[in-house]
Amino acid sequence: MNKRAIAGALWLVAAGFAIAMTVIFRTNQVQWVVTIATGAVAAVVGLWLIARPSALVVSASNTVAVVWIVLYAVLTVLQSDELAAWTTDAALIAIGAVAGVATYRAATRPTLG
Repeated sequence: MNKRAIAGALWLVAAGFAIAMTVIFRTNQVQWVVTIATGAVAAVVGLWLIARPSALVVSASNTVAVVWIVLYAVLTVLQSDELAAWTTDAALIAIGAVAGVATYRAATRPTLG
């Protein structure tokens, strides 16, 4: 499996975890819609990285990673009084960041000299 496919798989894991946590635990309708939509976009990026990796999908992954981190950081702050909620959101930040960095690293080529 190449590096971009691994990054795609990481996005699929992040999306699956985010959607599962939303369906199971979130009760706020706005949070529900936003997190499901973000999870769906992450899943599309993951599939896209696996099926047809390109510079465009790497850019899309970078954008999704930034939006992902900001979204879950805001949710972490909003839910800071609930230990389980903010730890889950913090874990989602980490998973999305790892997927984004993995995509970025898979796209960069080492240079000599």
